[in-house]
Order: sequence, then structure tokens, then C-alpha cells
Amino acid sequence: MNDERYQALFDAWAESRLTAAEATELSALLRSEPQALTRFRADGAFHGQLHAALDALNLDQASTPAKPIAFPSRGRALGIAAMLLAVGLTVASLGWILTARAEHSESRPLGIRDGGFDALKGRVPDGFPFEIFTWGGDPSEITSAQGHPTALRFLEAAGEPNIPNSPRQSCDVFQIIDLKSVRDQLLTSSEAYVELQANVIDARVEKNTPVRFIAKVYVFEGSPHEVAKNWPPQQDQVLASGAQFQVSPGGKSDQWKTLTTRCVLPPTAGFLVVQLGAGSAGQPGEVAPKLGDQYADDVRLTLRTRQNKTELAAR
Repeated sequence: MNDERYQALFDAWAESRLTAAEATELSALLRSEPQALTRFRADGAFHGQLHAALDALNLDQASTPAKPIAFPSRGRALGIAAMLLAVGLTVASLGWILTARAEHSESRPLGIRDGGFDALKGRVPDGFPFEIFTWGGDPSEITSAQGHPTALRFLEAAGEPNIPNSPRQSCDVFQIIDLKSVRDQLLTSSEAYVELQANVIDARVEKNTPVRFIAKVYVFEGSPHEVAKNWPPQQDQVLASGAQFQVSPGGKSDQWKTLTTRCVLPPTAGFLVVQLGAGSAGQPGEVAPKLGDQYADDVRLTLRTRQNKTELAAR
């Protein structure tokens, strides 16, 4: 393993700036190099502990292998240190050597329904969605904005419904993406990741308290049927995650900005949760400023895989 290259890839992951090529390279490295996976676990745990100090989240627990999603009692977690940690575990336990014969890379749109907010009219359904491939979340609506006939408007920040007295620090909407249709691809791929893109704009005329936009992907094992009842998940239930942020002070910008986040998919991934939000750019727990001039549109989710035709040989 090239230590210098590994460190560059880890730094890019930790700072949420992985390029498409780097995501592919890191996925392949962690699936093929046990030493890289071991080192990533240790580095990822330390990275999670730094975030725990800042965000008051116990992310270091996420360095253990993720459990199939069961959602018993709930707990607040972002699962940052869990990202990629399960990658390669399935392959490593097979007791076989896989000898690559040929490779085939593929990109395909994945799952997002109504990413342009053309079908949904008026108010977005309140609360975390109970159905897959539907939008739901905090107070928001579909309207026109800055040259876009339809767009998502973030109206009001809200706390977590399952956490009493939680601060109103962001307005978030979600969609559950079932991976049933691509499960065979994930199990047989040598590399796999998703890329989430969303256009956002802060249309406030005057500069004011900064607002932070977020585009995030959570990855889980198992079935999505119980996720809505127990959102947000416990730390050890998040198999992987990826997030990108943008902070805006306002000031009459007519230019939409694109948020892009990439998340490596472990072979055992069962479903995703996509999150879009706008809220406080301050310290954790800080109440969000007044919203209503923040918008999102053109949400796209792309699956990128590389398939190997292989033969098995006993180790």
C-alpha cells in the first residue's frame, strides 16, 4: 500500500471533497487491501472523535461494524466515522481469492423521485416520509424561485420530533431510496458509490446571519420499513454516510450553487436516506435564523459501479 496516496485519499474523504476518481480509487483500495481497511478504521475513529468534541456526538462508536437496521430505541447520530468502514468486510470473510478477468464500469440514475419538484404541489408532507421514494420533512413547500418554475422552499427550522426539547436548528426534507433493484450489482462490484447533487440558492436581498445548506446521504443495511418510526437512527445503524455543506450570508445572489457529495456503498447496503436542509451555520444546537428565502432544486442521485468478472480459487 502506498502510504502517501492513502493519506491523500483519507484527507479528501475527511474534508468531504472526494472527486469521482478519488471515490473510485478509495473504494477499490479498501476492498482489496486489508492493511488499508485496518488503518482507515483507526483514522476514521479518530476523525469521528474530533467531530464528537465539536458536535457532542459519540461518533467513535461507529467504528464497529454496522448492525442490520432494526431501529429499536432511537438516538441522534450522523454516523460520520461509519463511512466506508464496512467496505470489504464481506469479501474479506469469504475465504477465497477473487481473480479479476475483466472490468465493466457503469453509471446510472438511481432512485430519486421528483428530483425537480414538478409533481409535488404546495406544501411538502410533514414529518419523515413513511413511504419509499416520497419527499417529507420539516415545514417546506414547492414554489417558483430565481428562474426555476418549481423548487423546494425551506420555510421553518424544526427540532427532532422524537427528541423532546431539541433545538430548532435546521429545516430538513428526506427521501428513502430502496436499493433492491441494484443489490446484485452491489454484491458483485469491485467499486461502488453514489453521487448526490442538488442546486441551492439563498435569495435574501441583504446580507444577514449565515445559513448553512446541507446535502447528505445515509446508507443502511436491511429493510427501510421501520426507519420512519425511529428517525434519526442510532450511531451503529448507519453503515456509511457522505455530506457536503455550503454556508451563505445572503446578499441577493441570483446564481444557483451545486452541492455534490459522494458516498461509497458497501456490498451489503440495503437502502439510502437522502437529506436536504437549510439552517444554522453556528455551533451545534444553535437555533437557525429565519428561513423562507432558501431554495433547492434539481436533485440527482447517480450510482457508479465497476463490475469484475471473476473466478474463485481456494485460499
